Amino acid sequence: MNIADERLRAAAREAAHVFPTGGELPPLRLPERIGGQQRIRIRAAMSGIGRNRTWLSPLAAAAAVAAVAVAAALIAPGAQSGPPAKSSGVLGEHGNGPGVKLTPPQIAVLTGTTKRTWVVYALADNATQTAIQRCMHAHGRVFYPFFQRTAEAATMATLVLGVPGAAIGLAAREAHGYGFYSHGVQHARHPNAGDRPDREDKYVLSLPPKTRQRYTMAARGCTAAARRQVYGSQADFTLIVSGWTQVQAQLNGAVQADPAFPAVIAKWAACMTAHGYNYRSPENLWNRLSTRVYDTPTRANRALEIRTAVQDYRCSRAVQLVTTIKALQARHARYVSNALARKVARIIHVFAHALNEARGLHVVG
Repeated sequence: MNIADERLRAAAREAAHVFPTGGELPPLRLPERIGGQQRIRIRAAMSGIGRNRTWLSPLAAAAAVAAVAVAAALIAPGAQSGPPAKSSGVLGEHGNGPGVKLTPPQIAVLTGTTKRTWVVYALADNATQTAIQRCMHAHGRVFYPFFQRTAEAATMATLVLGVPGAAIGLAAREAHGYGFYSHGVQHARHPNAGDRPDREDKYVLSLPPKTRQRYTMAARGCTAAARRQVYGSQADFTLIVSGWTQVQAQLNGAVQADPAFPAVIAKWAACMTAHGYNYRSPENLWNRLSTRVYDTPTRANRALEIRTAVQDYRCSRAVQLVTTIKALQARHARYVSNALARKVARIIHVFAHALNEARGLHVVG
């Protein structure tokens, strides 16, 4: 076994076991309103939006690990026909008929709530970046790939529909709130720090106009070839970039349409109001408070942020906000339409193909 294979196997063990099933994960970065190449790439990647570099893949999630063990965990049996059951009014056949029962791994992909799936998602992009670099080098050109970290990708699994900052634990809130104040101070001191181009952008900008045009055309060609190699085809690349987002959006629509969703949000709002905080939802709190504290990072606003974040945590626990929403996601993902089941199965197949290609490219994060 060579060094690369050993690293791949170690990475597989990390992907399968190292992430805690409980406990507190670090909070996601505050989605600041300023530019910022790296921040834009991370956020855009997670929502399937293109990067600043128009010829590059929009999958800049996080640096990842790869191995057959991870692929095997994702490759599940095809959607099974379950016993007759009412499926989601949004996801099911004709709105109310029996649906197709998904397997647990398929549900994990549909909900996007497992860290491993996001690691694989990130790995596919890192493999594409590696393939682009090799292609450009083969044509005698320079290319500086952009890779993300495994931990950055894994935190995406902690996102909860309608509850920004759900992964931030009590201790972190007592110390820093949601992070609005610290980011606001940082931005006030260095307002343009996030707008600095990275190495690849600097290189492209340094080229004379005609050379830059030729470079861009070459990069586009290499990107297209890399996508076909890693994902199997351009259509499969599109399926992962936008199709996965679309099926998750369908699921979220089903969850939000369930009467239990607004009911638990209302319980949370009532709890917050009882303690002097008037917000109609966690998203309303997040948007209003972030604007206030980030734009005016005073000590008084910092204290307000911490108090609010702590009470938010307590009310969320009191009404079982997060557990209720996750349970709704799992329930609505259990039975889906035949069309949606086929799409989920295809997404899993493409992920598995990307993992095999990443292993061949020795991409280990």
